[in-house]
This record gives sequence, C-alpha cells and structure tokens, in this order.
Amino acid sequence: ADLQLANRVMHETTRLHPAGAIAPREAAVDLTLGGYRISKGTLILWSAHLAGRDPVAWTDPLVFDPDRFVDPDPEQQALSDVAWVPFGRGARNCIGFALAQMELTLIVARLAQRLDVQLVTTEKPRPVGMVVNRPQGGAPMRVATR
Repeated sequence: ADLQLANRVMHETTRLHPAGAIAPREAAVDLTLGGYRISKGTLILWSAHLAGRDPVAWTDPLVFDPDRFVDPDPEQQALSDVAWVPFGRGARNCIGFALAQMELTLIVARLAQRLDVQLVTTEKPRPVGMVVNRPQGGAPMRVATR
C-alpha cells in the first residue's frame, strides 16, 4: 500500500479520534486567554478532541478527509500544525509520539494490503471516555482477507 496515503489516513484518524481526549496543564504565569483571566497555578484542561474539530483550524472539521494533509495553503498549514495534537505538544507531548506515528502508519498500510474491512452497521459509533477515547459498544465489523 502507499505509505504516503497510509500516513495521511493516520493523521486524519488521530485528528478526529485522538487516543487521549483531554490533558491537564498548570498555568506557569498569570495570563489572559480568550478574554478569561487565568492565575498562575490554575489547572487547565485542554482537549485534543476539540482541537481536531475546531472549524477555525480545519475546513469541514467533521468530514474524514486524509487529503486535507496534501499541500495545504500556508495559512491552513500553520493552523493545522497547532491544532493537530493527538499526542500532545511541546515538552510534555507523548514520549512515544514518533514511534506511534510510524507504527500506526505501517499498521494501516498492512491492513489495507491484506484485509477488506466493513462496518456491519450504518450507525456511527458514539465515542465515550475522557482520558482514552473508544467507541461505545465497540465497532462491529466484517473482516475478510483480500
């Protein structure tokens, strides 16, 4: 399978369905953000789930479109660089970030080469979880070898 396509599928999947839904941070300084005053030491919860669906950062944010990562215009690229945070950002991002990206890309490519996967239901699975996202009731699938 095409690894570039598999990499785009990995990016788009983790944009819409990051493993971690929320993450805590502590304000290091007093600041104002979005008109809200935040004091140093305040616990802040940020959401990769919401960042991946932000209509300011993503065109048609609820649409699964791996091609959104192909040659975006510079403004869109700058926004998506900040808003694509399934593994966190900065000094406190996931220590396994690079390995996870490689593994997910290779797994997507290998599965696409060898298997035909179809959802059994037309109902969209509802996500549940705050720390780790997962589909409520699972995601029933029919899997066959190619």
